[in-house]
Amino acid sequence: MGGIFDDLKNAFRKQNNQVVQMILIFSIVFVLHWLLTFSFKFLPDHKIYSDFLNKNFFLSTSIVDFLRHPWTILIFPFTNSNIIELIFNSLALFWFGHILTDFLGGRKVLLVFVSGAIAGAVLYTISAYGLQIIRPFKPAPYLFGASAGIYAVLFAAVGLLPLYEMMFFRFFIKLKHIAIAFLIISLLVDYRTGILHLGAASFGYFYVKFLRTGLNFTQPLESLILKMEGMGKQKPDKKISRTYSKSPVGEYQRSQIYDDQNYYPDQEEIDYLLDKINKSGGYESLTITEKDRLFRASQKKD
Repeated sequence: MGGIFDDLKNAFRKQNNQVVQMILIFSIVFVLHWLLTFSFKFLPDHKIYSDFLNKNFFLSTSIVDFLRHPWTILIFPFTNSNIIELIFNSLALFWFGHILTDFLGGRKVLLVFVSGAIAGAVLYTISAYGLQIIRPFKPAPYLFGASAGIYAVLFAAVGLLPLYEMMFFRFFIKLKHIAIAFLIISLLVDYRTGILHLGAASFGYFYVKFLRTGLNFTQPLESLILKMEGMGKQKPDKKISRTYSKSPVGEYQRSQIYDDQNYYPDQEEIDYLLDKINKSGGYESLTITEKDRLFRASQKKD
């Protein structure tokens, strides 16, 4: 048992490891809820206790119940309805989350995941009450947020790397086509769940688009996390000289002088590297130096 707890501690202490940490939280929340639900079955009036448990774990679609249990807004993004959903959501987050981590860092993946799930819940609630005016609509009593958060991460990756490709059964398929296909299937299978996923996906996509312009929707929450982690350390001064020249095709050439090993690219250079990836056919189009700079940028986020 000691070895397991040591592994868990190391996973949560490791920097830029938020994707693995979220998967572990998925499992912990699921097992804890299952154990409590199983234990309550041996108590008189066990349905009352089970309902109490659900109201404190999952996000209620009743505004009144939510106001009584506001903490569920931060718990429900890590909830799964069954073991199959837990497995598939964990795999999806591992695949798509690491794509985004390489470019934005683990902390932003966590923020996109949680904020996207919340955005999906907001759209779902608004739609539930709005659709009742047009046609009978019975919303689900509780929302499970893990799949919504994954859609936010997936579409954030699409917004950042629209030409990124993944291999499926020996075929290369663009990430954006995979994302759109999953979203359409979700809407067709159950349009109510699809609305939840649509809200999360929209947040993830536009979050990255606005981030490229310098607008960070999650900046207040990110700043709070940084303070809580005690990471507000001063960085040593560095001297950087840059020269820019624009070519006829609109590309930028730049030279930089490193005075120490603590150099980190700024947002302008990150945008340049990401544009090069999108326009030149992928990550392998970068030089060794540019790959190193992009890696440094991802480390800076944490």
